[in-house]
Amino acid sequence: MDEEWAVEKPRKKLATPYGFSEKLVWLKNNLLGPSKKFKELTDFIPQKSTINEIVPKIRLGFLGDIMGMRRKELEIGPRIKEFFSDCKYLVGNFEGTLIRGEFTGKRVFMAQDHTENILSTLETLFPPERFVLTNANNHSGDFGWEVFNRSYELLSERGFKVIGRRDKPSILLDQEINVVSCTKWSNQPRTPYIVYLDEMDGWLNPEANFNILSPHWGYEMQLYPNSAQIESGQQLLENWDLIVGHHSHCPQPITSYTINNVNKVLAFSLGDFCIGLKMKKYHYGIVVKADIGPDKMGTWKLGELHWKFTQVHVIGKKNYEVKLEDKCKYLKNVV
Repeated sequence: MDEEWAVEKPRKKLATPYGFSEKLVWLKNNLLGPSKKFKELTDFIPQKSTINEIVPKIRLGFLGDIMGMRRKELEIGPRIKEFFSDCKYLVGNFEGTLIRGEFTGKRVFMAQDHTENILSTLETLFPPERFVLTNANNHSGDFGWEVFNRSYELLSERGFKVIGRRDKPSILLDQEINVVSCTKWSNQPRTPYIVYLDEMDGWLNPEANFNILSPHWGYEMQLYPNSAQIESGQQLLENWDLIVGHHSHCPQPITSYTINNVNKVLAFSLGDFCIGLKMKKYHYGIVVKADIGPDKMGTWKLGELHWKFTQVHVIGKKNYEVKLEDKCKYLKNVV
């Protein structure tokens, strides 16, 4: 592919997406976190909530960051599979680059990579042809354009529905629901071949009955969003029907706002679905499923929503399992 947008700037070996003050917060949160700062600004809706009265047409599932397993084997617990079993489609953030064979090029600091084992595991969770993997995140530029694009194509070859590359930012499910992948952050100088949050209004689909935004945003190891992110999310909900975010590596609130007399949900971040690190603070996430369909006036809205916590368990030196949980140790009062 020789598109002009695929031409990238030289990659930096040591790079993060943040400015100096943000880097200090990032370091503190990752050393001591997850942080409960800003807890007073927002909260979780109940794990089973009816957002609007609708006639359900499509049930969608969502999960958080699919992180590199660092050569560990991953199993997905049966309760998670059961949770998603009645969903038409599943959406997850594929964070990192799929590497086939050994990578011999320039490796940057904290690069996220996957082996094809993760795809075999995901296939046990949900059929690939109904599994949407978002690919616009801060690690998309870790290995450069050619390796990123090969990873993107390999995911497609395995049957997954892949979005987030600049020429394919979105997918229209059943000609009804538009899902868009984007990122606020890139560890490399504005990676040109992925889609960015500040471009989102251009990817709204007026032909779709329902538009979903899947942004990579916010801050890592922060359990609650700050006021600026909350304000940004509410502004985005003026146009988008549902926002399901990621990037924090820990669960953040799923909350509801009334926008133009319509109840809308903003899931700030679903945390980590899986990760190969042993540090338990990175082992928590959220899974969601939601009914979407028309109300009595024919306007498509979000109906019943159900969410649960997940946790990665180390069950052996090389074996991890992600399981459905009722509670999260960092959010003990959220049930």
